[in-house]
Amino acid sequence: MDALLANLPTLLVLARTGSLTAAAAELGVPRSTVSRRLARLEHDLDVVLAERNTRTFTLTGAGRRLAAEAGVLLASLQSISDSVRADAGQIRGRLRFAMPAGLGGASIGHVLGRLQRQYPAVEIEIVVTERRPNLVEERFDAIITTEAPPELPWMRRKLGEAHFIAVASPAYLAGRSPLTKPQDLAEHVVLSGPRGVEGLTTWPQLRGASLLVRPWLATNDLPLLRLTALEGLGVALLPMHLVFQDLAANTLVRVLPDDIGATLEIIALFLPERARSPVLRAVFTDIARYNAERSTARLTAPPRRGAARRETP
Repeated sequence: MDALLANLPTLLVLARTGSLTAAAAELGVPRSTVSRRLARLEHDLDVVLAERNTRTFTLTGAGRRLAAEAGVLLASLQSISDSVRADAGQIRGRLRFAMPAGLGGASIGHVLGRLQRQYPAVEIEIVVTERRPNLVEERFDAIITTEAPPELPWMRRKLGEAHFIAVASPAYLAGRSPLTKPQDLAEHVVLSGPRGVEGLTTWPQLRGASLLVRPWLATNDLPLLRLTALEGLGVALLPMHLVFQDLAANTLVRVLPDDIGATLEIIALFLPERARSPVLRAVFTDIARYNAERSTARLTAPPRRGAARRETP
């Protein structure tokens, strides 16, 4: 049984990568070691878990089922381990998160600094990716996101909110036609997320239907959108947490504050088996508390002198 548990993580990597060579590279071990671990699993279970030859590698039905159920089992064991340590007065362990680029923004350093002071024995790994990871096979403790289709069979916890606003640099706005209503964007350079039908994309309006715009630059890389806005290339739609320092420094200003914007929930997706982890609960609670405190501070802060016309406090 000990060997079975020890080799199950290797099976999960094999299920995700579909290759002995790729699994070996990810695990940092020789290919022969991965092959030996798989063979040991098959020997202990007396079941063929994979069909492999010099060219192909494919998990059998038994292999796929074992990988799926093993991921849940390992998550449950991790939660039990976390609980035992917490009962002994220790909040420690290792958490692995996945999140899209730009979601953390400039505030991520403050969040991590706070967590380090509060829970110095908790190690954190953050993987930035634009695809939706698999919680089971990739052994993530949670996925931090603003997009969670209702059909996903995972638990959810709200951590905060992302407020999207339209911004531009003072240098870009100087000498250009005024931006007084959303339709004025047709006369401006738009920097936005990925294009949709006919090269257009939609921007949220605070009232009414979304606005169709034609971006000059379209990308899903939010930090890149921020940099292009700072360079004075156009008007960008960005989350407040990514640009709040730029707004404070007046290197970016908010435009169309009464018309363009949206608020999205920042949520954590995680397996039900991890809900019992006191480490995960403690970290989620502290992140949510930080976001609530930050939102309250921004809402009560007085507007900066000279910037009230273009920024909202």
